Amino acid sequence: MLVREACGATSIDGSGGDRAQDLRHDGPDGLTIFEIKSFTKHTNSSQKRKIASSLKRAVELHAPRRWVLVIPLNPSAAEMVWLDTLRKRYPDVDLEWFGLDWLDGQIAGRESLISYVEGAQYTLLRRAKQHDMERAALTTGADLMQRMTDLQRLGDTITPYWTWRPGDTPWGPAQIFTPQRLEAPEEDPVQLTPLFSFPADDPEAQAAANRLQHVLRLGGDVEIPGRFIEHLRVTAASEATQRLLGEPIQQASQLRLISIPDTTGLPLRGSLVLERQNGKPGLSVPFTFTERVGGTAGRTLTGIDDSGLLEGRLELEDGDQPAGRFEMNLKPLAGSYPHDAVPAVRILAACAAGDSLHFRLGPVTFLSFTANLDAPEDVRGLFHLVAALEVLQAHLGTLVPIPAEPLTDEDTQELVSMALALTGSPARLPFTGLSVPVPPGGIRSFLESIPTEPGVLYGAPNTVKVTLDGQRYEVPGLAFWARNVVLRNRAELEALADDDTAEAVATFSSTDETNIVMIRAVDDLGPEYRRIIELADPS
Repeated sequence: MLVREACGATSIDGSGGDRAQDLRHDGPDGLTIFEIKSFTKHTNSSQKRKIASSLKRAVELHAPRRWVLVIPLNPSAAEMVWLDTLRKRYPDVDLEWFGLDWLDGQIAGRESLISYVEGAQYTLLRRAKQHDMERAALTTGADLMQRMTDLQRLGDTITPYWTWRPGDTPWGPAQIFTPQRLEAPEEDPVQLTPLFSFPADDPEAQAAANRLQHVLRLGGDVEIPGRFIEHLRVTAASEATQRLLGEPIQQASQLRLISIPDTTGLPLRGSLVLERQNGKPGLSVPFTFTERVGGTAGRTLTGIDDSGLLEGRLELEDGDQPAGRFEMNLKPLAGSYPHDAVPAVRILAACAAGDSLHFRLGPVTFLSFTANLDAPEDVRGLFHLVAALEVLQAHLGTLVPIPAEPLTDEDTQELVSMALALTGSPARLPFTGLSVPVPPGGIRSFLESIPTEPGVLYGAPNTVKVTLDGQRYEVPGLAFWARNVVLRNRAELEALADDDTAEAVATFSSTDETNIVMIRAVDDLGPEYRRIIELADPS
């Protein structure tokens, strides 16, 4: 158990023979075989032969890079000479002896292993009882809490200014370096100085350096991997606090720098207003700046719209003529409702290069920016999808969450077509014909009802079915319409007209390749007709 935990090794089930490997570890530097022996007195000739035989088989069967003898015995001078002879015999294998000193050092502090081996009355508990230190032995939950309290009190006596406190932070559990008195930062200041190394020929290093400089200038949050950190110098004004902190020069596997937020004057509630250079009406969405951080050359403000889906990041650089940069991003929309998401997606989809974006409080403009690129096509497509879902849920009178499963292009187009039809705009479908089943015994009357010359086709009101994230919705009040349509297989149907048992399919198509369109059914309007949103354009 100890070797598994301390060395990351894997035990080998020896019920069918372990093939000279009690434990093994396949690491990046090669295979290590661990041989476990329970000899507690210096080895005799027979025991040495057994060890040597195990080594020989391990080398022949597995060719390990390293072979370790784990034994509760420190080697004598004679045993070290014997081990050296084995090293000469197997020069390609690193041979090591993990003896009693190694075992004592590794098991120290592993109370669970000691308890597992010795039971409830293990040595540590017996010694604690002998010295009337039952609390230190932690036999109950109450003992644990009292012990923690006692240790914290002891820790608070190391220095009168500072202490360590366990706690939760926005970034997870942490040990928090905490002042014991208000004057601690002034009377006993602590300084942390990292020394970084960003090789010029390493793109990742340069990217990390740029992120660091950006956060130092404007505030924010940055993580620097340990391979770019030479060391941390952690120093305190007093010797007592330095003992609390540990050695002045320390290593770090990672360093995260987080600006302390300044909430003065926040939240700042206003509106983002888009003014368009193409003459189209402007758009606006309520927006609130909620957090501010600062750096050596400026500050960064972040905020959200009322739905919480549109995030904005404003970077302002100080100077005689302050410069700013504003970015907008959408959070994942899955599970949100389209009526919440439409304003945010709409303003993003409508943005074009050269448009102006303003942050206003009522009639007063506080900040203005110029868009430097058009909205990506995927944002425009997302707007059409979300707007179509809003139409759908308004028509059905039920909430329709934005699906997490991505829709195919075909499904998206069908959904948008349904929404267009429901808002009163004919929606072209991607086909120029359609088929209609004719029931047995009805072929003759069907043919008599269909003129021979081209005419307008109006499909009877249909309930169209759509499935989103496994939820099926039935949408009433839709129909199909086309002009210049003829019955293409009239001759085929005439041949079956007198057979009352025949089933047939009538095929219609346009004479001029005009597409079939979906429309709102004229004799079944379904729920109250309302033009909810213009889908053809984000405006």
